[in-house]
Amino acid sequence: MATWAYQCRPCSGSSDLWLVARERVDELPAGVTILRVKTGSGWACAVLNRSHLVEADAMLLREAVASDAHDCPECAPPRVPDPAPATTKPAPQASAAPLQAAAISLQGQRMLVVLVGLNVVHSPGEADMLSADLSARFGGVDVVLMGQHEDGTPQYHGDTALVQLLADLPIDQMPWKTYPIH
Repeated sequence: MATWAYQCRPCSGSSDLWLVARERVDELPAGVTILRVKTGSGWACAVLNRSHLVEADAMLLREAVASDAHDCPECAPPRVPDPAPATTKPAPQASAAPLQAAAISLQGQRMLVVLVGLNVVHSPGEADMLSADLSARFGGVDVVLMGQHEDGTPQYHGDTALVQLLADLPIDQMPWKTYPIH
């Protein structure tokens, strides 16, 4: 089931991305920008981005409570860098393409099935690195990568038990959505 959510990023500066239900954030005072977010290993400090709502699958949402900078030493204001010399050109900003994925639960197993090129599925090292990165960005959920042959037949890369669960599920019945990646 899809719902609206706000994005949160860990104060530690990692590339993780956590989603908190809009209803939960709307219950908090307007000035709250720092949250404690429930993760697999406990509660982590995160910065809330109230300027951008995203549509998310409900199973990707995290529990969160209001916090503040006194609770988290990583929330101290960042040091302002020295200005760069006038001759230095700014570095180009990398922009990630949106991610086509389906957040599903089969027989109690939660996973994110991510559409990738077949060449990624055929490269176990690259596939493992991408899966680990995406799992971290989506709060530790299991990731299965899916490439498609020219005839549309899927080929999966991921945990064998999860791939077996997906074997009989038609791909057109998966809840495909576009997820922003930053």
